[in-house]
Amino acid sequence: MEPTRAKVPLDVVIAGGVSGLGGMAAALTLGLRGHNVIVLETARKLTEIGAGIQVAPNMLTLLDRWGVSPSIHTRGVPLERIHIRRWQNGQLLWTRPVNKTHGRQVVIHRADLHQALVDHALALPNVELRTVSTVTGVTFSPASVTLASGAVITGDVVIAADGIKSTIRGHLLGDGSSSPMPTGDAAYRITLPRSAMEQDPDLKRLIAEPVATRWVGPARHIVAYPVRKHELLNVVLLHPDRRGVGECWTTRSPKQSMVDDYRGWDPVVTKLIDLVTDEEVSEWKLCLHEPLKTWTKGCVALMGDACHPMLPYVAQGAAQAVEDAAALGILLSSITSRSEIPLALKVYEKCRKQRAETVQHSGSVNRITLHLPDGPQQEARDEQFRACELGGKSPDRWSDRETQRYLWRWDAEKAALRAWEGRRRHVSRQIRHRL
Repeated sequence: MEPTRAKVPLDVVIAGGVSGLGGMAAALTLGLRGHNVIVLETARKLTEIGAGIQVAPNMLTLLDRWGVSPSIHTRGVPLERIHIRRWQNGQLLWTRPVNKTHGRQVVIHRADLHQALVDHALALPNVELRTVSTVTGVTFSPASVTLASGAVITGDVVIAADGIKSTIRGHLLGDGSSSPMPTGDAAYRITLPRSAMEQDPDLKRLIAEPVATRWVGPARHIVAYPVRKHELLNVVLLHPDRRGVGECWTTRSPKQSMVDDYRGWDPVVTKLIDLVTDEEVSEWKLCLHEPLKTWTKGCVALMGDACHPMLPYVAQGAAQAVEDAAALGILLSSITSRSEIPLALKVYEKCRKQRAETVQHSGSVNRITLHLPDGPQQEARDEQFRACELGGKSPDRWSDRETQRYLWRWDAEKAALRAWEGRRRHVSRQIRHRL
């Protein structure tokens, strides 16, 4: 499905697009379809942020259509196998080749994926980036945003890709019910260079093989995989959050905190942590908010973390934001009049909200499964892992084939097109009934 040109080219304003992947994905697919797009970014310049990220098949399918996949394959690592290990001794609980039924699963540095989207979007003459542009206010019909500078930018549509701390979400809902809530978990994210790992056989294997490894343990788990063509190892370490509710989301913590959090774990984990410099390490508070009553108002729509933040337990946060972008690209390009914009955005909400919130819930449930304390439930879970070798269902939803089928075979563009055609048939029946 090649991007089709919009029937009515629109002026689209994307708030917060550059700092997140979903906003740039929206700028790209809308730009490819002929819309005029302005992307607003708070920062003065784009910087490399984040660590590794998984490009699941449902996301890669869309990026392939939009011409981005060659850049991803140039810098990413296609996974071949998944290992799940016990926290205490590294015992292999389960291993299986990556399920390629629905496409490849590629892991990449987030900055590389982000740069690929930026490069492809800004190569289009109808996509413009404006930095130092912080959105402080919004109007819905007609659509516009007000910047901290006092400037007002108008458009036919405003898309809020401004993240879990979205300014526009608060204005759209107007009731304060969407405040993010801490989950009780936090994450260290580290990247380790190949050069530091090559002298140790255990560590060399982690960086050299196209394998993702999970260690699961009480109240914690770790995932590690190579990125940048095996030059870096990405490691994410999930653990209980020790900070207060009101404390900032991203902090610098002493390395000793990481050492203490994973004391007694697999010696391979200890070796990884030993490679971290004695400087402070980055720690992220993981937050969510309750499902929203609506994602749209007038000619304004929320997308990505602004309306459905994900916990990193089924590797779908970026993928769901890109699916949002795909649906918006289809629906805003299908209208035949600007008067249909609010309708198109309502159809966007209808075709995306239940899907995204179901995926969001899967991540929350998987957190419980991965973090079981040692005891009868943990032993039953580990036995279920072993039974998977004989074709049973995996207790880890990220590696479960049935869950993968739901997550990975979804085509967000085709789903949006079906939703739009269904809406048109419904309206046509209503007209005939009135006649």
